[in-house]
Formats: sequence, C-alpha cells, structure tokens
Amino acid sequence: MVSADLLLLQVVKQNLIVAFFFPCGKVFLKTQGMRAGVVPYRSTLSAFVGCLMPALAGISHVAIRFPTYEKIKMYLATRGNTTMDKLGACDVAVASSVSRIFASTSAYPHEVIRSRLQEQGFHSEKRYSGVVDCINKVFQQEGLPGFYRGCATNLIRTTPAAVITFTSFEMIHNLI
Repeated sequence: MVSADLLLLQVVKQNLIVAFFFPCGKVFLKTQGMRAGVVPYRSTLSAFVGCLMPALAGISHVAIRFPTYEKIKMYLATRGNTTMDKLGACDVAVASSVSRIFASTSAYPHEVIRSRLQEQGFHSEKRYSGVVDCINKVFQQEGLPGFYRGCATNLIRTTPAAVITFTSFEMIHNLI
C-alpha cells in the first residue's frame, strides 16, 4: 500500500505542475509577458487564485481515481481470498477500468467547462464571461446532459490506456 500512496503523490504532483504552473505561465506570458502596462489581474494573489482553482478541479480526477482503484483491488482480493499483491492481471484490469470510468465520469463536467472556455480563444466572439457564467449557460441551454457531452467517446479513448498502464505497472511491480 505504501507504493500506491507514493505513486498517488507523484501523479498528483505531476498533474499539479502540468495543470497549474504551465497554464499560469502561459497566461502570464500572453497577457503580461512582453507588453508593458497589461495587467489582467488586480494583484498577484488574485492571479494565483485564478490559476489555482481550475488546477485543483483538474486534479480531482486523480484524487478520485487512485483511492477508488485501491478500494476495488481490496474488494477483489477479499473476494478472491488473497492479498492485493497476488491479484491477477484480470483483476487489476477490472479495478483499473472501473476506477478510470468512475473518476472520469465524476470529473468530466470540469473538462466540458474548460474546453468551452478555451474554444472561445482570442479571435472569436466571447460567449462566456467566466467559469460561473459558462456553468449557468450550459445548464440553462442543455441541462445536466450538457455537462457530459462527449463523455462516452472520452471513456472509449482513455480507458484501454489506463488498463494497459495499471496492469503493466502492477504485474512488473509484482515481478520485481
């Protein structure tokens, strides 16, 4: 269980770097970088919070996925009257796919909001004034299904990769 906790911390750290620091750096470079007098935020703190909140929502997928994966493995080990280290590839594949589907489905509304805000870009007409406005408009115009548009396609695309990654890791880890 210690290795899974360390793996979780490493993945959370990597996702935080990718989801927080790179987009924030990109925003600062585009808005403040080489142009004098352009200040989109009132203060450094508001800029930090403006980047931190979306990053934390983005890593919620990881915070849901790993504990779910461990619980499913524990359940399968108890049901199979074995230990978590002795689970077969099929059990690990089931645990990884179910945890991926559960976490992705739980965190998918964040992806929809993020992609809709990103697609506005700099050159097209702004449809949303911010995150809250986007959430309100999606809910009013499309209802709850609007937050899950494209979810099935995303799951079909990402679940096999998760199964291969987790199963490979667990099987190689058990051999070492």
